[in-house]
Amino acid sequence: MTSRGYAHPVRRVITGPIGLGIAFAIAHAWLAWLLWNHPAQPFADVIVVYRDWIVAGVYGDIWPGLTGDFVYPPLALVPIALAAVGGLDGYGWTWLAIVVILDATAVAVLITRGRRGVLASWWWLAFLVLAGPVALGRLEAIVTPVAIIGVAFIATRPSVASALLAIGAWIKIWPAAILGAMLVALKDRVRILIAALLVSAAVLGCGLIAGLLLGGDPAHLLSFLGGHSGRGVQVESLLAAPWLIQAALGSTETAVSWNAALNTVEVIGPGAELAAAASTPLMVLGVLAIAGLGVVAMRRGAPSADVLVTLGVGLTAVLVVTNKVGSPQFATWLAAPVVLAILSRRGIVPATAALIIAGITQVVYPWGYGAVLEAALPAVIVLELRNLVWIALLAWAIAELAGAIRAQRRTAQSAVEDGD
Repeated sequence: MTSRGYAHPVRRVITGPIGLGIAFAIAHAWLAWLLWNHPAQPFADVIVVYRDWIVAGVYGDIWPGLTGDFVYPPLALVPIALAAVGGLDGYGWTWLAIVVILDATAVAVLITRGRRGVLASWWWLAFLVLAGPVALGRLEAIVTPVAIIGVAFIATRPSVASALLAIGAWIKIWPAAILGAMLVALKDRVRILIAALLVSAAVLGCGLIAGLLLGGDPAHLLSFLGGHSGRGVQVESLLAAPWLIQAALGSTETAVSWNAALNTVEVIGPGAELAAAASTPLMVLGVLAIAGLGVVAMRRGAPSADVLVTLGVGLTAVLVVTNKVGSPQFATWLAAPVVLAILSRRGIVPATAALIIAGITQVVYPWGYGAVLEAALPAVIVLELRNLVWIALLAWAIAELAGAIRAQRRTAQSAVEDGD
C-alpha cells in the first residue's frame, strides 16, 4: 500500500472520535493546569468566592438566593453547592470534574449531529483553549455545555432545547438570548414558551420552598435582578473605553479604581456615573431593537434558520456591548450561538470573530490583567481591539437582519411586477 493509502485512515483517526477525545483531554488538562498555577489566580472565583458562599451557608445559615441576596439567578447555587460534595478541601477538583463531565456530554451530543457536529466540537475545543482558564473557572463553565446541548436539540426537539436553555438562564442570564431568538424565528413558539415557563416555575417553586424551610425571605430569590444596580462602569466593559483610554493617556480626571464593597475594578471620571445609570436602559433598547429586526425579517419571509442564527449572535453581542459589567468570561457567551451557527452552516463570520475575541480575552486576562488595571497604554489598546471585534460582530448581526429584510422586500416587489 502506498503512503497515500494510509492517509485516509490516519486522517479519520485524527479527526474522528479518537483524535477528538485526545484533543479534549489535552485542552482540559492545559486549562486546568493554568487555573491552578497561573500567578493571577484565575481559579479564585471558584475556590475562594464560590467556596466561601457554601461555607457561609453551612456555618452561617446565609444561603445565596435563599436566605440572603445573590448576584446570580437562584439556580446558580446548585452547581456551586454540588462542587462541595467532595468536601471543602477538594472543592476545586470537584468543580473541574463536573465541568469536564458536562463538556464531554456536550461533545458526545454534538458528534451525533454528523460532520457539522464534529466540526462544531473541534471549533469549541479551539475556542476553549483560546479563551484560557476562565473557560473552566467560572459559572459559565457550567452553563455553556448545557446551552450547547440545548442548541444541538433545536432542530429536532425544540421543547427540550428550550428547557435546557431556560435552565442555563436561571444560572446565568445570557442563554435567554438564544431562547429569545427561538421564540422569534421558530414556528413552534408556543411549546418553546411552555417548556421555558415550566422550567422557570420549577426553579422558582423549589427555590421558594427551600428558602422558606431555611427561614429565608422569598424576595431573595429575585435579588439578582438588582444585584448589579450599585456597580459603576467596570474596567473591561465596552462602556469604560472613553475613561480607560483617557487614563492610559495620562488624564488626571479619570482613573481606574477598586470598589472594595463590590469586589470590582471600575473607571471613574466625569460622566462615568451617568454611563453606569444609562447602561440598563441602553441594553433594553438594544435587545428590543435587535429582536424587532428579527420579527420584521420573519414577517417578510426570511428563512427562519438564518434569522435564528443571526438573532442568537446579535442578542448575545448586544448584552455585552451595552453592559456596564465586563468580565473575561463574557467571551464564552459566544460558544453556544456559534455552535448553533456552525450546525446551521452559517458560522464562518461569527465563528471567526468569536475565536479572535477569545484569544484577545486571554491576552487581557489573565496574562495582561495587571497592566490593564494600571491603565498601561499597550494593554488598553489590546483590550479595546477586543471590544471593537465585539462591536463589529454586533454590526454584522444588524446588517444581516437588515439585509434579509431588504432581500425579502425586493423579492416581494419582483413578484408583484411579474404578476403585472
